[in-house]
Amino acid sequence: MRHYLPLTFLMLTLAATLSLAGAADSSNAKPPAHASPRELETWKALQQPIALTMEEMPLSEVLREISRRSGINLFLDSFGLEEVGLTPRTPVTIEVKGIKSKSVLNLLLEPMDLAYVMRDEVVVITSRTRSLGKPYVASYPVADLAVPVPLAGPVPADETASAANTPAIDFESLIDLIQSTVDPDSWETVGGNGSIQPHAASQSLVIRQTSKTHQRIEDLFTELRRQQDFQISLEMHFLENVPEDFWEQIGLDLDLDKQKTARPQPQNNGPLEGIILTDKEVALLLNEAQNNARTNLIQAPQVTLLNAQTAGVTNYTAGGKQHPLQHPCYIQPVISADRREVRLNLRISNPESSAAAMWTCVNTVPDRQTILIEIAQQKTKIPVTVKAADTGELVYKYTSVEQTRSFLLIRPKIIVQEEEEKVLFSGPQK
Repeated sequence: MRHYLPLTFLMLTLAATLSLAGAADSSNAKPPAHASPRELETWKALQQPIALTMEEMPLSEVLREISRRSGINLFLDSFGLEEVGLTPRTPVTIEVKGIKSKSVLNLLLEPMDLAYVMRDEVVVITSRTRSLGKPYVASYPVADLAVPVPLAGPVPADETASAANTPAIDFESLIDLIQSTVDPDSWETVGGNGSIQPHAASQSLVIRQTSKTHQRIEDLFTELRRQQDFQISLEMHFLENVPEDFWEQIGLDLDLDKQKTARPQPQNNGPLEGIILTDKEVALLLNEAQNNARTNLIQAPQVTLLNAQTAGVTNYTAGGKQHPLQHPCYIQPVISADRREVRLNLRISNPESSAAAMWTCVNTVPDRQTILIEIAQQKTKIPVTVKAADTGELVYKYTSVEQTRSFLLIRPKIIVQEEEEKVLFSGPQK
């Protein structure tokens, strides 16, 4: 079995993390983890609405009026004003009604390249650069976030040399993601002061940034790692050389079901199609296949994958030995946004045909339900026992050819590691 380890499926979560780019906006700021009672009161006051109308008034006067109406202690940093070429007497105009105090501050300060920050139990008005704090260097281990994974389909185009030529770790994609989503204007590539350098020996990123930007980078990494908490366990069975009369014995009419009857159908049926079976039907099917001398029932090794990871299922173990599957497959499960379904990207190959003999199907299966997929139809010789004319001994002779079919049973199970850990460490349930 071959596995392709995850890279930046990070990019699949880009939409979820783009909001971090706006974290430089003071309105998205949060109270410190160990905020004092006075600071907590100030943060609550920032959420309260006020109305304000002032025209061509000095900045210091406008801030004094905001402080009076909101009850927030505001301090004007003269060094921050000098940094952006302003003074307390710089005239400003603002007219707002019924919006939060923090929004009023943002509307007032942003056009002047100013921002506010909580410091020493007061709200300090300063330049945006100074509000971010002094830059410092920190190292982030990122091997778990930057290992390549195929993004263009369930398997790489070159299956015979899958991972040999891919880098062990892809820093570039992760760096691009950070610089495009976390304070994009703060990096040296666009004239800012922040920098990122990969350190291959420790599989880390060495980042020089302000404390606020470091926090946003940590938030981004936390979100990306949270995506890795989702895993999928795949239980797979192969049924080979299934005769046509097999299905009658368990009361299942495949051809009728494929005509879209009342039976639930998987979405996005590909060329191989498939039908969803009930647990009772699965149990009957496996029991009948195990007791049918003409059908081969093969249980593939259980596969546990990260979301969008690909595995190649090419062999199985029987009698302590490895045996090749008649129809090896590559499978890529993708969890739906609501975590209720799994989209299975599946490719089935036929080693007896040319290398191009590959079938592809895409089916969406509800979590913990089983899909039955037909993967091949073939003609099978039926042996019978006859007496040899010259010796009278019983010998096997192929007298007829029967049409048989091969199927694949797949049951996906979504695993959320956080939930598993809660069950594991919560102790006995009362």
